[in-house]
Amino acid sequence: MHRSTPPSASDASRRRRRGSRARRRGRPPLLWAGLTAGVVLLLAGGLVAKERSAPSGGPGDAAAPAAPPSGRPSAPEDDTGAGPRDATTRETAKAEETGPAGKEGGGTAERPDAGSIPSSGPGTFATASGGGARVGPSGRTLTYVVQVEDGIGIAAADVAAEVEGILADERGWTADGETGFRRVSGGTADFRVRLATAGTVDDICGRYGLDTGGEVNCNVGQDVMVNLKRWLLATQYYADDVTSYRALIINHEVGHFLGHGHVGCPGAGRPAPVMMQQIKGLHGCRTNVWPYDGEGRQITGPAVG
Repeated sequence: MHRSTPPSASDASRRRRRGSRARRRGRPPLLWAGLTAGVVLLLAGGLVAKERSAPSGGPGDAAAPAAPPSGRPSAPEDDTGAGPRDATTRETAKAEETGPAGKEGGGTAERPDAGSIPSSGPGTFATASGGGARVGPSGRTLTYVVQVEDGIGIAAADVAAEVEGILADERGWTADGETGFRRVSGGTADFRVRLATAGTVDDICGRYGLDTGGEVNCNVGQDVMVNLKRWLLATQYYADDVTSYRALIINHEVGHFLGHGHVGCPGAGRPAPVMMQQIKGLHGCRTNVWPYDGEGRQITGPAVG
């Protein structure tokens, strides 16, 4: 944000010092006094004009640069809430937008035009460089890489930052008291989060017998496959909060990788579990994108086949 700089008092200070020296030397003749006053007025006028013509403020703020796995393929998912968002849900979304532990940053992503999203790609991936700090309790640490399909116009580093923030959130899977995560960029990782076009997701998930239909996500083997269309557009229920929908994608599919199956709504008015297939209906539950609440209680429901 630009801030205006208040006018400096240095000019007035210099005039007072000059006046003080003149008084110590004695009063000048009337003609010289008149000339001196005129010069002072001209100088002051020029300085004021210069001050007014100078641009206010300084440079703009810099832009801020998120039990052993079963290995079984999960059913393809488009894990979306399907109902009106009440005040409690809006408060939850606000917390999600600020990032882990309420820190500012992130924000709701802007939805592009659907026609601008590529439907297929080369099937090759760029891996986000660097790595992250370990998050979660002491115990097992699952390492993961974040990869983005080449040619889709999204930086792997940006996706990695979002995924890291989701997995580090205190309402995420680390709240089970057993699981920790750490992002890596090389070596052998436990799982991969891969953002890809619909065609590539269909191809990889289809190798395990899953039909994602160009629309949804899946977890197969060590791959958490995220459909680019869902990542950018969410669904009609999350159209105004794409950021929250991304948390739902990651938490649901990583949940499958951790061995969690589908569950149903635990009761009318209660938060929908992330392992619930929310796109098929909320059945009285409220939309929710986290596996645990802020008190560390798991949000779950009855197991479904």
